[in-house]
Amino acid sequence: KIQPKDIEVVPQFDGQTVSSRQVVIMARVDVFLDKRVYTEGAMVKAGEVMFQQDPRPFKAQLDAAKGALAAQQARWLTTQQNLARVKPLVALNALSQKDLDDAIGSEKAAAASVQTAGADVEQAKLNLGYTTITSPLAGRSSYARVQDGAYVSSSNNLLTYVDQVDPIYVNFS
Repeated sequence: KIQPKDIEVVPQFDGQTVSSRQVVIMARVDVFLDKRVYTEGAMVKAGEVMFQQDPRPFKAQLDAAKGALAAQQARWLTTQQNLARVKPLVALNALSQKDLDDAIGSEKAAAASVQTAGADVEQAKLNLGYTTITSPLAGRSSYARVQDGAYVSSSNNLLTYVDQVDPIYVNFS
């Protein structure tokens, strides 16, 4: 016999846990990958070193940029001293206005060269810093897409992923 009766309805849903934030870890400079420092699948902390690329070419670039900056600073000092000598002579009409204009132009060009060389030093420092690749957040690391000793370039700069797991989301169909 069929009889009506009350039964408890318990809804069941299938869900999948997903990271609340996933970060792609990529190389910013083209150079050989020296070492994978982290353990694949392990939890990593924000700022923890994950990969180390060969820093030597970028140390050499930084040294060269510092040398170029020093040379430009020396050139600028010379043009400043020359300008300081020319100004009083032009006031006495011992030199022409063109000589003063040339000295001013040379001093301004040297100052601009110092600024450019300083920017080159900063760029070299950035590139050197990019050889140490850290995690920007705490989470679960993925497997390394590139192995030690491989050349990392713009065409294969994906190294791994880090998934934040606190908080975590659940997707339902």
